Amino acid sequence: MAVRRRKNSKFTTRMKKKLFVITALIMVALFALSIRMIWINRKNGEKYKKAVFDNFNYDSRTVVAKRGEITDRNGTVLACSSRVYNLILDAKVLLSDEKYKEPTMKAILDNFDVDETQLTQFIEENERYKQEGKTISSYKRLLTTLSVEQVEPVKNLMEEKDSMIKGIWFEEEYQRVYPYKALACDVIGFASDNNGGEIGLENYYDDELSGTNGRTFGYIDNDSYEKNRKNPINGNTVVSTLDFSIQNIVEDVIADFNKEYGSKSSSVIVMNPNNGEILAMADYPNFDLNNPRDLSHIYSEEDLAGFDEGQTVEKYFDIWKNYCVSSIYEPGSVFKAFTVAEALEQHTEELTDTFICDGYAVYNGAKITCHGGEGHGELTLAKALGLSCNEALMQISEKMGVNLFTDYFEIFKLGMKTGIDLPSEESGLVREKEEMMPVDLATNSFGQNLNVTMTQMVSIFSSIVNGGYYYKPHLVKQIKSENGEVVKDIQPELVAQTISEDTSKVMRSILRTVVDYGTGGYVHLNNYSIGGKTGTAEKAGRKDDEYVVSFLGFAPAENPEVLVYVVVDAPQCEEYNSSWCAQIMCKKIFQKLLPYMGIKPLDPEYEMDIPVNAENLEEYAEKRGYNPNGDIPELVPKDTNIGDVYKYNYIKDNESETTENETTPEGGNNEETAPPSNETTPEGGNNEETAPPSNETPPEDGDNEGAAPPSNEPPPEDGNNEGEAPPANETPQVNEAAPGT
Repeated sequence: MAVRRRKNSKFTTRMKKKLFVITALIMVALFALSIRMIWINRKNGEKYKKAVFDNFNYDSRTVVAKRGEITDRNGTVLACSSRVYNLILDAKVLLSDEKYKEPTMKAILDNFDVDETQLTQFIEENERYKQEGKTISSYKRLLTTLSVEQVEPVKNLMEEKDSMIKGIWFEEEYQRVYPYKALACDVIGFASDNNGGEIGLENYYDDELSGTNGRTFGYIDNDSYEKNRKNPINGNTVVSTLDFSIQNIVEDVIADFNKEYGSKSSSVIVMNPNNGEILAMADYPNFDLNNPRDLSHIYSEEDLAGFDEGQTVEKYFDIWKNYCVSSIYEPGSVFKAFTVAEALEQHTEELTDTFICDGYAVYNGAKITCHGGEGHGELTLAKALGLSCNEALMQISEKMGVNLFTDYFEIFKLGMKTGIDLPSEESGLVREKEEMMPVDLATNSFGQNLNVTMTQMVSIFSSIVNGGYYYKPHLVKQIKSENGEVVKDIQPELVAQTISEDTSKVMRSILRTVVDYGTGGYVHLNNYSIGGKTGTAEKAGRKDDEYVVSFLGFAPAENPEVLVYVVVDAPQCEEYNSSWCAQIMCKKIFQKLLPYMGIKPLDPEYEMDIPVNAENLEEYAEKRGYNPNGDIPELVPKDTNIGDVYKYNYIKDNESETTENETTPEGGNNEETAPPSNETTPEGGNNEETAPPSNETPPEDGDNEGAAPPSNEPPPEDGNNEGEAPPANETPQVNEAAPGT
């Protein structure tokens, strides 16, 4: 018995060893197989995964982010996005089962305007591809920009139990909508079909507006569909500094002028001079933001048919160009305010200094005349600016010298971009200090032979009248999330101090005399204190009789709250070579703008004692024409010629009250006693610069019925367009101030 137990024990031991070996071998094999599978998955996993999922229908769709809104400062929506749908046909899903084909086609044809023949051809073509083993189309856009109302019935059919409508779906998109069409078109800009901003704020703030697209994706096996979704992040809202009402006021005035007269372009900027905020920016001609490639309102069908592709694109960019930031031009006499401010700041001139204008001066062999050519005689500094005397300004700049004069190019940021938040800003063009000749210094002093942008001018001019503070101009004040939370506050950015507060105070008073006594009389509004400067510049070439005319005004003169700059390129009116049309446009804007802004009529004294009479420097500027019974004088009769307006208003205002030192005009002479009787009045050919009599009220809205002054009684000029231009080789290269140049 003992021997038998020993044999069984040996057998058991051998079996255990065999089982252990087999188990070990299996474990090793499984381990090796696992290693191999891991290696295969790492190296070719996606390939095999794709092979498996190719047996299913994969669905991946973009969920488009909603582009953010653009609003005015008060929340009025200027640009928004409306949800639309595209009808998409997926032939691969449609043909995955024969039972889907008929009900799906019926749903399409019954509810949408789709060509049945083309639809049938497309499906039959993909059936053939399926039989031949070729790739079947999974994306065919049948219709675009469908509304919610159009797609809702078919969506309901698709959601019914056991619905056989398969292989169609609705791709969500957003269509950019501009509720006010052409309003502020150059500023707002427009977005392309792929949701990218093209020009204006749409382009500059594209990152804020565009958001981030989401996606839905998953695989379909028979009727089973597991969908994954990554939600989009909608764009932010851009709150602009524009004021909808002010923008409307400006654009109405521009439209009225161009309807009656016309111009190559007419542009206006309205700015808060105390923080750089742009309240309105407009340009003519304009375009409909909802259809920016429609040129039919500018060109005839015959013209459009004659344009080749390159010419058509050029015309697009001509009209899309924002004159206010992307065009450079000679500023003309508006620039004289900068020259006078420099001289006062550096004490090279004082208010009591006088100048003799005999009609011309010669620099580098070039004879540069003052307007009229006969001279203004003896003038104070204020009167020189008020009558826009070229020769006095040349004397002022000559006294300063090249170094000091050009130092202010940098101080005023001339020849530099302002950094405004719009694309395609130009920098302007000025002569370098080392290259400036005496003739350049002379002509620069009154705004010729240097180029600026409108944005530069309003920024610099604001600093001259607001205490000397140069603010970066800007068009956006806030960025908000879709939910209205403030993401970013854009604060006013103080860039530099250009002149002292004392000099600025003096300049406000001097510039007020331009309107009360000088060439800016057409802008005068009874009971309001307005300051400003006129500008007339003959365009580069000096041969085509084309002018850029302008007026830059601010109110109230003693404490500016708003600044308005009007620039008209090549006005098509009788007085095309004067600032008349720019002044009339500016006045019409002020008439509506000042009450809207709550700026009340007032008649304070001048801030500073400003001598205007060279013969008696103790006689100071005094506001004229105050009427305590009304803020705007009675309109001149409709049939009254604008050339007789001054005479008419003078007689009307003095019918019931005449002081002993006032002299009633005789004949066609519009002289009067204010300024004082011992003040020198320009004679002879200088009448084109003669200011409207100081107690006479310039024409109101509708006074002139659009008639320009007769040639023997022209309106105030700016005086910088007369005389010979320096030879071409002595002046900077100048771009013509026309749209699209």
